[in-house]
Amino acid sequence: MLEVLNGFLLVYFLILCTLSALVPVLVKPIAACFSRSSYEERKLWDEILTIKAEQRQISMKDEFAAYSKLQRKINKLEVVLKEKTQSRLNKTSAAKGTIHVVFQAVIAITIIVSVIFYRREPIVALKGDLFPFSTFLKYPSDTPNAISTHMWVIMSNVSLRTLLKPIVS
Repeated sequence: MLEVLNGFLLVYFLILCTLSALVPVLVKPIAACFSRSSYEERKLWDEILTIKAEQRQISMKDEFAAYSKLQRKINKLEVVLKEKTQSRLNKTSAAKGTIHVVFQAVIAITIIVSVIFYRREPIVALKGDLFPFSTFLKYPSDTPNAISTHMWVIMSNVSLRTLLKPIVS
C-alpha cells in the first residue's frame, strides 16, 4: 500500500519534526543550568537558619526585646533573600525563553532550507488512485500518487505534535 521512495528524507524529516515538537522538553534541562541558587542566596539562607536556631533558644516571654530584635533581623534577611531569588527566577525565565526561541528558529530554518532544497523529491508513493488529492499531495514532484517533501513535513509535524502532546504538556 505504501512504497518508500526516499528513506533518507523520510527519516531526516521525521527527526527534524520530532525535535521541533520536543523543544520544550529539551529546553528544561538546559535552562536548569541557569537556575541554580547563587552563593549569596545560600549564605543568606544559612544565616536565616542560624538566627532562627538562636531565636528558639530565647524565651519569648522572658526576653521579648531580644526575641523581637532577632525576628526583625530574620524578616529583613528573608526580604533580601526573596528579592535575590526573584531576580534569579526572572533571569532563568528569560534564558529559558531565549533558548526555546533559538532552538525553534534553528530547527525551522533547517526544515525550510531542506524542503526548498529537496522540493522535487517524493518521499513515499501510495498504491491506488488518490484522484482529488493526488496533484495537491505530489506538488511539485511529477511522480504519480506520491507525497512530496512539503506535504510530508506538514503531515509529520501535525501527527508528531499530536502524538507527543502528552509528553510535552
